[in-house]
Amino acid sequence: MVKVRFAPSPTGYLHVGNMRTALVNYLFARKEKGAFVLRVEDTDIERSDPAFERALLDDLAWLGLTWDEGPYTQSERTEIYRAHAAVLLKMGLAYKCFCSKERLDRMREEALHRGSPPKYDGTCRDLPAEDAARREREGMPYVVRFRAPARAIRVKDLIHGEIFFPADHVDDFILLKQGLTPAYNFAVTVDDMLMGITHVMRGADHVSNTPKQIMLFQAFGQEPPLYGHHSLLTGADQKPLSKRHGATHIREFREMGILPEALVNYVAVIGRSVKKEIMDEKELIETFSPRSLSPSDSLFDMEKLRWFNREHIRRSSTEKLLEKMGLPDSCREKVALVQENAGTLAEIRDYLDIFEGSTITDESMAYLGGVPSSGMIIASLEEAMKNGVPSFDDALKMVESGTGLKKRDLFMCLRISLTGRKHGPPLTDIFSHISREAVTERISRIKERLALS
Repeated sequence: MVKVRFAPSPTGYLHVGNMRTALVNYLFARKEKGAFVLRVEDTDIERSDPAFERALLDDLAWLGLTWDEGPYTQSERTEIYRAHAAVLLKMGLAYKCFCSKERLDRMREEALHRGSPPKYDGTCRDLPAEDAARREREGMPYVVRFRAPARAIRVKDLIHGEIFFPADHVDDFILLKQGLTPAYNFAVTVDDMLMGITHVMRGADHVSNTPKQIMLFQAFGQEPPLYGHHSLLTGADQKPLSKRHGATHIREFREMGILPEALVNYVAVIGRSVKKEIMDEKELIETFSPRSLSPSDSLFDMEKLRWFNREHIRRSSTEKLLEKMGLPDSCREKVALVQENAGTLAEIRDYLDIFEGSTITDESMAYLGGVPSSGMIIASLEEAMKNGVPSFDDALKMVESGTGLKKRDLFMCLRISLTGRKHGPPLTDIFSHISREAVTERISRIKERLALS
């Protein structure tokens, strides 16, 4: 059975790039009728925060990415990692390293100065057992390092194809840090092994971790999982997606009024070859395959996301939108009138101001200020409203005579006077739902701001 995992670190809010990893694993598990495991990798003690973990679970639930096992938490599994490190020490596949931080930092700086990747030089690799025991008795701090074999690694990546790592690619990396807390690659490998993970689907920034994890699997005499590294999301500048590109965290999209199904749909088709773009979860699952994912980095386009969101809003039932927005059933008809024009839930709320509010946007006032006949139009509309005009067509007939305006400009002036904005649903549809008091107040405000008598 296929078994995959999503293993985020609770060091910040869920980023859309990490969400993509969760989604790829979720879709793959559902397609193969396998299991989706959630594992919280909180070995970075200083940066991990329970509040971020709670937010992470909340965001995944909002997205509808339900897990079958977990959440497992690595900080609660420390003894498991120590026991597995002890096995490697006993087998001679790991050793205790007593090198000081100052020495390691100096080695790192020298390597970088030479233009070489920093690597451990193996000083403690062949330290005599009695010498190591003495240092430990004296209370010298140490880490446990893996005795990396000088062996090339070839990986058949599910997305990139074959990836080759030369024999000198991996140095003797750390398994347990000082204090015997697990290092990232060791905890990940032990968990993947014990949890029976069959496929590891993650971002391309983890490619360099793969040979280390494969070596550890082999050290324990276990078959490693299959690996697939999806491309990273970038901004328009082709640099990794970050806050400088705008919203990137899931909760930011929630606050903007993006529907979870729209965000899932968009992220699920980024960088994939698909026959159509708008799909529900069932279709996304049916069409998913690791082979459909491009190995090249993928552009995250906010305007494209807004388009997906608009399409999903249009396809949503009014009842569903009311529920998501926490609005009473009395708003049903008005929401139905504006949902065709809204790109986000926030815009739906904004559009509802048309019916009862009296606000007028600055761009609308600027437009009216540039129309010579605006005063005449507003006076005619005010008179029409006093006479209880029954429909928009009747109001139009009373206003249009004698203005000399093109119909397009006339319609725009009426739209602004009636709704307070330049864009929105067809006036013929919404006219009868707009509060007459709201229109009267808008007209009064327009006259005041344009200094009309």
